[in-house]
Amino acid sequence: MKAKFATSCVSCGDKIQPGKEISKNQDDKWVHKHCAEDSDGLP
Repeated sequence: MKAKFATSCVSCGDKIQPGKEISKNQDDKWVHKHCAEDSDGLP
């Protein structure tokens, strides 16, 4: 999904700009798509 609003990624702390790909992490929080993929393999 693409971000509609500017916000911050709760995973890495960097800014998420509108139009960037985002995804929900295992805590149901919006993060960069690559940050959600990085945490998929974690217990």
